[in-house]
Amino acid sequence: MSKNQVLFMGTPQIAADVLQAMLDAKIEVAMVITQPDKRVGRKHVLQYTPVKELAIQYGIPCFQPYKIKEDFQPILDQHPDLIVTCAYGQIVPDEVLMAPTYGCVNLHGSLLPKYRGGAPIQRAVWDGETISGMSLMKMVSGLDAGPVFDTQMIEIQPEDTSTTIFEKMGKAAGQLLIKDFDRICSEHATYIKQDESQVTYAPIITKAEEHLDFHQEDTRIINQIRALSDHPGAYIYVGKKKLKLFQPTYKKGGAVHPLGTILGLQDDQYAIALHEGILLCGVCQMEGKPQMKAKDFYNGQGRNLVGKIAE
Repeated sequence: MSKNQVLFMGTPQIAADVLQAMLDAKIEVAMVITQPDKRVGRKHVLQYTPVKELAIQYGIPCFQPYKIKEDFQPILDQHPDLIVTCAYGQIVPDEVLMAPTYGCVNLHGSLLPKYRGGAPIQRAVWDGETISGMSLMKMVSGLDAGPVFDTQMIEIQPEDTSTTIFEKMGKAAGQLLIKDFDRICSEHATYIKQDESQVTYAPIITKAEEHLDFHQEDTRIINQIRALSDHPGAYIYVGKKKLKLFQPTYKKGGAVHPLGTILGLQDDQYAIALHEGILLCGVCQMEGKPQMKAKDFYNGQGRNLVGKIAE
């Protein structure tokens, strides 16, 4: 790899996967920019981002501005040749975008111009897409609107959830960047403008969307659970308590019960009646409790819910 002053911006595990690929390829990263640490859980334990944890392992300096639009001078002071971003989590100001010799490039989890926005992976799964991919693009001030340098396609299988697609995307992003690194650090790098007539958007999942909507078609119900697995999880109300459902499969036919009726255990899966078939979930989580395999959940609290109508 060519010698350049490279900075990396990212926060969650998918970004850490990209950073790891860069380090494995002997790309020297001078600084990591990631989101501030957060306190989590009842004990308010301070938690580093996955990117920061990896940076610490390799002795890479970290910069964690609360508002990068107001606090970006340490980035400019690095005089970067290239900034690589992946799932950073804040809008990068123009001053930073214009600073590097070869610009800022972003790894975005869709085949642009489809699914611009903050939840491209979840929205693709929810929409039942069978093909997606990773785009290596130049960052501009518009939302994921920059020209694209290269893409790598991935398949979305019926058993995939957002969690498994994030893993596939992280691997694809690292491969894509390494393959193209020397070319993007070149005066001759060529980017292709996006077709604005084909743009679709993928806004961040809202809290309201975590509630499972039984008024959708059966396939959309299954896809909603897949899209929200394993985090934050799609939930139903049983009485006044939330029940999160994971690892969904679908059995067509047999829908002789009212929509949302909890049927109990079928083939070691927790079963709920849908419009034209049965939703089978491999993992359940009652509000305030840990995730449990369906059989264990049924043998505990789940047995008492049979016959109730979920909402």
